Amino acid sequence: MSTMDRRIMARRLALTAAAAVMLVLGCADRGEPSREAAAGDVQPAAEGRSNYEGNQWQVVRPGEHAQYNQRQSLLYRGQEVYNLYCVGCHGERGDGKGPAAERLITQPRDFTSGIYKFRSTDSTSLPMESDLHRTITRGLSRVSMPAFPHVSEHDKLAVIQYIKSFYPQWDAEAPQRKLVYVPRPPHDLMNADRVRRGELVYIAAGCASCHGTDGRGTGATQVAYTDAWGHPQRPFDFTAGRLKGGDDPEDIYRTFHTGLRSIMPQYGAASMLPINQQMLRAQVDSERLAAFEALLATFPETGQDAAALPDSEQRALVERNSWDLVAYVLSLRRGDTDQASDSGSSVP
Repeated sequence: MSTMDRRIMARRLALTAAAAVMLVLGCADRGEPSREAAAGDVQPAAEGRSNYEGNQWQVVRPGEHAQYNQRQSLLYRGQEVYNLYCVGCHGERGDGKGPAAERLITQPRDFTSGIYKFRSTDSTSLPMESDLHRTITRGLSRVSMPAFPHVSEHDKLAVIQYIKSFYPQWDAEAPQRKLVYVPRPPHDLMNADRVRRGELVYIAAGCASCHGTDGRGTGATQVAYTDAWGHPQRPFDFTAGRLKGGDDPEDIYRTFHTGLRSIMPQYGAASMLPINQQMLRAQVDSERLAAFEALLATFPETGQDAAALPDSEQRALVERNSWDLVAYVLSLRRGDTDQASDSGSSVP
C-alpha cells in the first residue's frame, strides 16, 4: 500500500468514528425508551395519533386502544347503528323510553332488564345472539318493530353487542344459558291423523284456556293479563295474523318449548309427556269422544305408564306430541282443520 493510500484510509476511519460519536450523542439527546415505558407503564397514545411523537416513544397496552380491541370497536360501531335505527323507540339508555314510545300501543323492549320473549333458550335464560339477529332481521309482526334485512352483517353484529351492554349481568349469565333443541319437522307434518291427534294435545296442554276451543278465543277463561313490564296483553288468535316468533313449523315448535317469557309458559317434557288416555277422556266432550277413540289408543293409558317408558321412548313421545300440536296450530291458521292431507307429504 502506498503512502497516498494509507492517508486516504486514515481519513475514512476518522470520518467513520466522528459519525458514530454524533449518532450516539443524538440518541442521548432524544432519549431512549425508559424501563417503565418498555414495561408498558406509560400512558397510551391518544386516539388517532402515532405511537412515536415529539421524539418520545408511546407504549400502548393491548386492549387499551380501540384499534387493538375488536369488542370495543364493535361497541363504537354498534352505538352508531343503534342511534341511527333504534334510539327513537328504545331510548338512549336502552330502557324502552325513546321519544316515539309513548305513541306505541305495544311498548318497545327494555334492554336493561335482560328479559326477552323471543329466544331459543329456556324461560330462565338470556337469549342467544342468534335470537337477537333473527329479531332484527325479521322484525316482529303486529308491533312497531320493523325488519332490517338489508343492514350489513357487520352492523347487525355491532348493534347486538351494543344492545347486550345495556344489561350489565350479560357476560356473567350468558354461560349459563340452556339451549332448547328444535328437531327437523317430520315429513308427514300435515297428515290428517297427526292434526287430529294435535287437537287432543291442544286440549290436554290447556291451550284452550287462553286461546279458546277454536284457537280464536271462544270459551277462553283467561282473556287478558299483564306482562313482565306491566303492559296489558291478550292471547293470540291463531286463525289470523302472523306469529311474532315466526310462522315456520320450527318457529312454532321453538315457541312451545321456550315459552314467551312472562306471557306464555314453557311447554317442555314435563308438560308433553304426561298426556295420556285417562286425562284426555276426562277432558274431551262425550259427543266428540267417539271421533277420537282410535287416536286415544296411541297415547299411554295413564301417567304412570308414560313415566315408566324407557328414556328414548319418552323423548320420542314428547317430540311426537309437540309436532302434533304444531300441526294442529298450523291447521287453525290455514282454516283447514277438517281437510288435512291424508298423504302426509305436505310441510309448509
